[in-house]
Amino acid sequence: MKTMLMLSTSPALEEDMVDYLLEHPGVDGFTSLAAYGHGSALYMSVTEQVAGRRKRIQFQIILETDEVESVTSQLADRVGQDIVYWQVPVSGLGRT
Repeated sequence: MKTMLMLSTSPALEEDMVDYLLEHPGVDGFTSLAAYGHGSALYMSVTEQVAGRRKRIQFQIILETDEVESVTSQLADRVGQDIVYWQVPVSGLGRT
């Protein structure tokens, strides 16, 4: 079964995350994009609180479900703090 693992990081961690994912044997490829996080002010600077958002980099990885733990378990040690992740089952996948 396939899963889409979504990772949201601060822009400061972008290059370390790219390196980590490119080196990880369970990851065949991924997509990254600029995003904004909206929500709890607890994690925002004063400037971000005023703007109502914070810059993020989002990574989308489709991988085997049993590889998710392998990828997420080393994030804090290998990449850093300030990473939010979630997973969604993939019901279909294809290329044209």
